Amino acid sequence: MNGDTIKDPFYQKNYGDGKKEIILTDNIFKLQETLQFINFEQEVDARWNLVETAWNLQINPNLLEVKHDSLKQELFVDSLMRRIDITSVRDALNGYQKGKCFYSYQDIFLNKGSENICEVDHFLPHLNKKAHTAEEANINGVWNLVLADPKINSDKSARVPHRRYLERLYNRNEFYIESKHPLAETIINQTGKTKEKRRIFLQSQYNLALSYSIHEWEPWIELPGNF
Repeated sequence: MNGDTIKDPFYQKNYGDGKKEIILTDNIFKLQETLQFINFEQEVDARWNLVETAWNLQINPNLLEVKHDSLKQELFVDSLMRRIDITSVRDALNGYQKGKCFYSYQDIFLNKGSENICEVDHFLPHLNKKAHTAEEANINGVWNLVLADPKINSDKSARVPHRRYLERLYNRNEFYIESKHPLAETIINQTGKTKEKRRIFLQSQYNLALSYSIHEWEPWIELPGNF
């Protein structure tokens, strides 16, 4: 995985004695005992839908642009003048926040029946869309979307997060890119081809958003971090 072996593999290959078997290890069954297992099926479906769409479209990666529908809370692409819906934004983003609120690290949930279902938040406020567009930045891009606990998101509203969360956003986006996730190409196309260019892009957009803001926002609760 990304040029190395994952720390806790969930399967082993048994190709000896003429066999071709995949043996599941205890690690995958331990997942069922965790709180985030409730999100597991939706997240797996989302990742597969992204991969399958990327394969079927056969688009040059440099041209791949996964878009966000804020009304339907879905990701989609435009191909040959037609829209192709891919998956829920929540389901696609969850794994790269390890099932936690981006700001407070509280557990978040994806299932629509949950009263505490997480919300999709624009890290840099959508309110200043025109200013960012003038700088050729897509404020609705995946790079600027995070999942948040609904109470935390309500408190944040259209304010700019404290500067220390900008590094967290950068790290989250790099997780996508390093894992070769289908959203990686979209983030690269939206923010820059190299790590340095992506860091400069985020800092520039953050400074722009802050110039329209009175002060920086922080959540009223923040648990020990895990990403």
